[in-house]
Amino acid sequence: MTGGAHLTIRPAGPHDLASLLALYRELNPADPLVSPETAHARYHAMLSHPGLHVFLGLSADGPVSTATLLVIPNLTRNARPYGLIENVVTLSASRGKGYARAVIRHAVAHAFAADCYKVMLLTGRQRPEVHRFYESCGFAQNKAGFQIRND
Repeated sequence: MTGGAHLTIRPAGPHDLASLLALYRELNPADPLVSPETAHARYHAMLSHPGLHVFLGLSADGPVSTATLLVIPNLTRNARPYGLIENVVTLSASRGKGYARAVIRHAVAHAFAADCYKVMLLTGRQRPEVHRFYESCGFAQNKAGFQIRND
């Protein structure tokens, strides 16, 4: 699928780990680096996890944006699944070109094609422009999110 300014969007594959790690470094630069062994093991688990989809946006310069969608089976809402989008990031040098919007829209379309009755996205960013961006992608800030962290 294509989207954004000359962006190709596809599922991430086994050979995309280094590109994803570079993107995730921009998302959370303070996170400690994981060992190559741990990264490979976790990435393999991600790629083989049912319902988990890592989408990668590629421009002429290579991978520039990503988002992860988890489609979760459900017994409410007429037994329709729901989707959760996480780890949305675009390389800082490639921001403002519509890449993240295209990857998010691709993930939402994938979720709706899987009959999800809703797609949720949480952000820890408090900047109003980030919230406006997600709203411009079609999300409504109409629920309260809660979390417990295992630090």
